[in-house]
Amino acid sequence: MKTIAAVFPSLSEAGEACFDLKRIGVPQEEISLIAGNEASLHDEYLEKSRKASASTVAVAASDASLGGGVGILAMLIAFAIPGVGPIVALGPMLTVLGAMGIGAAAGGLIGAFHNMGISHEEAPLYEEAVRRGVAMVAARIDERLEEEAVAALKRHGARDLRDEADTWGHAGWSGPTHDPHPYVSDSAKRSV
Repeated sequence: MKTIAAVFPSLSEAGEACFDLKRIGVPQEEISLIAGNEASLHDEYLEKSRKASASTVAVAASDASLGGGVGILAMLIAFAIPGVGPIVALGPMLTVLGAMGIGAAAGGLIGAFHNMGISHEEAPLYEEAVRRGVAMVAARIDERLEEEAVAALKRHGARDLRDEADTWGHAGWSGPTHDPHPYVSDSAKRSV
């Protein structure tokens, strides 16, 4: 298994990418989405999630009537991460954060990203992206699906994480200030 990850300019595009990953054979339980929710940016999706959680029929109906990506977004859960702020998330990211305990994530999302297979070098950049409200998709995939999965992410507007970081730098961001998990080993990971 390999972890791929990408950032998207909107939650809608990220949701469509998740649906496309599922369509090509990535198990839904291996797909995570996380986005900052400062100023209640994604509340419309949370409202759909509340309505859809009333029954599995509603979730299936939302997939059929709203488009696959929006239907997947019906599973979003909102909470706050100390040092990051309010977020919305779905998939294994929720499990990882739950296992760590919100208090253990006080240094941010970096430890959760490490546990999901995001490299030590890129985890702080993904945390900054989420803090800025960008939507992130990460998926554990069978390596045989790598090319098709990366193409699916790009098809739905995946942005280059390094380009995003360069843009932040031009606006005055000086890079991550800390990594509370400096000795976590990296696993196979590919950023789009």
